[in-house]
Amino acid sequence: MNDLDLMRTMRTDAPIPSQQRLDAGEKRLIAAIDEPGARRAVRTRRRFGGVRVMLLAGGVAAAAGVAIAATQAGVSPVTVHGTPAAEAAKYSDPLVARATFGWLPPGLHANGYVADHQHEKFFQVTAQKSEASVTLTAYEQGKEPFLGYLPGGIPAKRIPAASINGHSAYWIYKPSPSGQSSFELRWQYAPNSWADLEGDGLRGSSAELTRTAYRIATSAKFGDNRPIEMPLHIGGVPGGLSPDRTVLNNGAHDELSAIVGYDAGGPSSNLEISIVKSNGTVGTAVPGKPGKPWKGLPGPNTKLKGHPAYRAPSLLYVYGDNGFDVQITASGAVLAKLDKTGGVVGLYQRMTVLGTDPANWTPNPIN
Repeated sequence: MNDLDLMRTMRTDAPIPSQQRLDAGEKRLIAAIDEPGARRAVRTRRRFGGVRVMLLAGGVAAAAGVAIAATQAGVSPVTVHGTPAAEAAKYSDPLVARATFGWLPPGLHANGYVADHQHEKFFQVTAQKSEASVTLTAYEQGKEPFLGYLPGGIPAKRIPAASINGHSAYWIYKPSPSGQSSFELRWQYAPNSWADLEGDGLRGSSAELTRTAYRIATSAKFGDNRPIEMPLHIGGVPGGLSPDRTVLNNGAHDELSAIVGYDAGGPSSNLEISIVKSNGTVGTAVPGKPGKPWKGLPGPNTKLKGHPAYRAPSLLYVYGDNGFDVQITASGAVLAKLDKTGGVVGLYQRMTVLGTDPANWTPNPIN
C-alpha cells in the first residue's frame, strides 16, 4: 500500500478496524504505516498514530483534492488576501493536560499526547521507549466508556481489582500468571469520571506488573488542564468549527510530529494540519490518471516561503519548513471557508513552524 492509497482509505480519527484486544507479547502493524517492518506496542482501542498516519491523514478530507491534484502538472503562486474574519475566530487550546503521570518505571517519561473529541471523547498521555509503553486515558465526564473486546471478538468483562485511592477499580486485561507483559486497569477516580491505564512491553511477573500498575495509577493526577506546548502556530483557522483530534508525539514511537484537526459537523467537511520532523526527503512522485494512486509523496510543483511544495486545491505538502514537513488537507464547508482567504495555501502562509526545540513551542497554537 502506498501513500495515496492510505490517504484515500484512512483518517487518524477512524476507529481501529478490529477493536479487539490482543494477548500480551503480540505485535501488530498499525494499519496506516507505510514503512515496512515498523512495529508498535499493542493497544486495545485508542492509538496515537504514527508519523505517516499523520502525514497521510487526509481520508475523505483529501480524497476530492487528490483526484483534482492528480491532473495538475503545475500551479502558479496565489495572492493571499487579509483574513479579518478568520483571524477573529477564537478557539480553546486544542491540547490540554487533563491527566498527568506521577511515578513511572525508570527510563519512561511522558512523550506523547492525544485529545480526541469524536466518539469516545478523551485525553491520553503516553510514556514510551523501545518496546515498553504506559498509556493513561481520561475520558470525558459521563457514563462509563465501552469495555471493548477480547481476542476472537469476545466482549470484555470486568475482572475484580483492589480500589485505587479509595475509588472502585477493575481489570479489563489482567497481568497473566505466566508473566505476560500487558495489562489494562480502569477506575472511577471521581463521580462520572473514568480513567484507563494500559501497559505494554513491560517485564515482570504477574505480581510485579500488578504493583507497577497500581503505583502508576495511584500517583496519576487529573484536572490540571495545562495547555501543552506544540511546535506550530496557525493563524486564520475559519470560525464555526469543532475540534476533531489533536496529537503530539515528542519522542513517542521515536517520532517528533503533530496534528491538529477540526470539522464542520460531518466526516466530509474537515481540516487537518500535520507536521513531522523532516528527514530531508522531498517527494518525487508525479501525477497519473485521475483516481489512480501515486507511488510515494508528490513531487513539488511550486515553492512556498522558499520551500519546495506540492499544491492542489484541497491538499498541500511543504518540505523542510524549519525542520518539519507540513501537510494540510481540507474538504467540504471548511474548504469553502478557506477558499475565501487563499485556500490551503493561504492557511499555510498564516502558519509558523516553530522548529524542533521545545523551548520555542507555544501552548496556544491556534489563531
